[in-house]
Amino acid sequence: MSNLRVYWMFGIVMIILVLVTFLYPGSAIFGGASSSFYLFMKLFAALGSGAFIVFLVIELANLTKRGKELELKNKELLKRLKEETVGAKHISLMVKRSPDEVYSHTSRTLLRLVKNFFFARDVAFYLIDSERKLLLLEFFEVDTNVNPPEKIKYEGTLFNSVVTEASGKVFPINDIDEEELNGFNLRYKSGCLMLVPVKFDEGQAVGLLVLLSPEEGAWGDSDVQIAEKFSELFSTIIWQIDAIDKLSSVINFYQELNKLQADTPIGIEELEFFKKASGIISRFFDFDKMTVAIYNDEKNEMQIRFVEGIESDATVGDRFELEGGLWEKLTAGGGTLLIEDYDSSDIGYRFQPDDVGISPFRSCLGVALRAGKKLLGGILLESTRKGQYSESDRFAFEIFGRCVGSAYNRLLAYNDLKSLSMIDGLTSIYNRRAFEERLSEEINRAKRYGSIFTLLIIDIDKFKRINDTYGHLMGDFVLKKLAMIIKGSVRNIDTVARYGGEEFAVVLVNANKENALISAERIRSNVEEFLFEKGNVRLHIRVSIGLSEFPADAESGRALIQNADMAMYESKRRGGNVITVFQGNNQ
Repeated sequence: MSNLRVYWMFGIVMIILVLVTFLYPGSAIFGGASSSFYLFMKLFAALGSGAFIVFLVIELANLTKRGKELELKNKELLKRLKEETVGAKHISLMVKRSPDEVYSHTSRTLLRLVKNFFFARDVAFYLIDSERKLLLLEFFEVDTNVNPPEKIKYEGTLFNSVVTEASGKVFPINDIDEEELNGFNLRYKSGCLMLVPVKFDEGQAVGLLVLLSPEEGAWGDSDVQIAEKFSELFSTIIWQIDAIDKLSSVINFYQELNKLQADTPIGIEELEFFKKASGIISRFFDFDKMTVAIYNDEKNEMQIRFVEGIESDATVGDRFELEGGLWEKLTAGGGTLLIEDYDSSDIGYRFQPDDVGISPFRSCLGVALRAGKKLLGGILLESTRKGQYSESDRFAFEIFGRCVGSAYNRLLAYNDLKSLSMIDGLTSIYNRRAFEERLSEEINRAKRYGSIFTLLIIDIDKFKRINDTYGHLMGDFVLKKLAMIIKGSVRNIDTVARYGGEEFAVVLVNANKENALISAERIRSNVEEFLFEKGNVRLHIRVSIGLSEFPADAESGRALIQNADMAMYESKRRGGNVITVFQGNNQ
C-alpha cells in the first residue's frame, strides 16, 4: 500500500495556487510580473489541479479494486483457515498426527498466509515467556539467508510496549534505534516493521507476530487491524491444541492408572510397585522430590520406603513422627494436601523439627494412601518453586492416591497371605516350602556374586520318647521353644525354618564351615542349657547338628541338604548332642 502523504501535500499546494491565481489576479504575489508569466501560472495551476483530480479518481478506483481483492482474499483465507483449523482434534484424527504436529503444521501454514497476504519479506512468530521477559522463536518464514534470533529479551525494547499493551503497531525502520531491538537485526536500510500481539486468556499477550518489509510506509493502521484478525486465528490454534493436549494428557493419565490397577502383578515386590507409581507421577506432575512413606499404626509413625529426586534431608529407611508435622495434615481425613508456600503455612516440620526453613522446598502436593478408613501411608511431592501446584493438580492427585492405595492394599494382602502360606503354624518360623525358596535364592546369589553360605540341619534327640511320655502337647511346646532358641542364636539375616517333624534347617549367609561351626555350637549349648518347663513337666533336651557348605560341598540345593542331613545322622550315630561337619568322601 502506498504512502499518500506526499500526494496530498502536492494537491493542497495546487489548490492554494488555483485560489490565488484565479480569485485574486491582482494580488501582490504576482506584482510586477508580465502577463505572459501570469498566464503561465494559470496554466500550470490548472494542469496541476487537473492532474491531482485525475490522481484522486485513479486512487479511488484503485482503493475500490483493492477492497474487492481484499474481500476475495479474506473469503479465500477464511476458507483455507477453516480447512486447516476447524477442529484440530478432527485434523489430528484424519491425518493421524500428534497435537504437536498439528500445531506445527497449522501454524506454519497460517504464517505463510500472513507473509503472502501482506507481501512481507520476513515473518516470525514468537511465544512470550512473561516470567523471564523473553520472546522465544517458534516459527518463521523468511526470504533472506539470516534467520531471526531464537531469543529476544524484550524488557526495555520497543517489543515491550506491544507485549504489555497487547496492541499492534507499525514502526518505520528509519525511526528505530537499534538498541530498542536488543539484537534483532532488521537487515534493511529502509522499510517498516509491524508487531502484532497474539492474545489469550482475557487479553493477555502470549505470542507476537513480527512482520518486516523493505518498503517504507508499506503498512498502516488498517493493516494492523487485519493482522490482529490473523493473530486471533493464531490464538484459536493455540487454544485448540492446548485443549487437545490437556485432554490427551488426562486420557493418558487415566489409562496409566488403569494399567497400574489391572496390569501390575499381584506378587510384585514393594520397591518395584513404587517405581511403577513413580513413573506415572513423573510423566504427569512436576516435582523436585517425591517421598513415599508407610504408616506404622503400633508406633504412630511413618517410615520412608521410596524417594525420587533430592535425598539430602530425608531418605529411604528414615522414620518420623506424625504429630505436629506436615504429614499429620496430609494423612488427616481422606483428601489431599496442597501448600503453595511453606513460608506462609502453619506446618511445624516436614520430617524433623525446624527443617522447613533450611530445606530448598517451597511448595508441596500430598495425598494419603488408604484402604477404606485404614491409613496405609502417603505420597508427598515437593517443589523448590512457590505455587507449583494447582487445584486441578490436587484433583488428579487425589484420584491417583485412591488408585495407588487400593493397589498397594492388594499387595499387602497378598504378602500377608504369602507369609501365612510360608510360615509354620506351630513354631511361627518358615515352613519347608519357604525354606526351599530361600535356599534357592541364596544359591543364585552365591553363584552371581561368588559368595558362600552354610546349611545346618538340626534334629531333636529322642523326640519320640517325649511325645510318648508326656504327650503331643508337651511335644508341641518343645518344638515352639526350640524354634525360639534357634532363632535367637543366629543373625537376623540368617534363615531359620522347620524342615519337617522335629527337624530344623538354618541357612547361615556369608559363612564358611569354620564360622558356621561357632554358630552351631551356640545353638547346641543354648538348647542343652534351656529348661523346658510346662505344668509339672520339667526337662532338658539335646540336638544333633550336621552342616555342609555351598559351593564347597555341593553344587545344588538338593545335594547340599542331603550332605548336611548325612552329617546330622552321623551326629546321632555318635550318641547325639554333637555337631558334625560334612567331609565329603571321608564322611
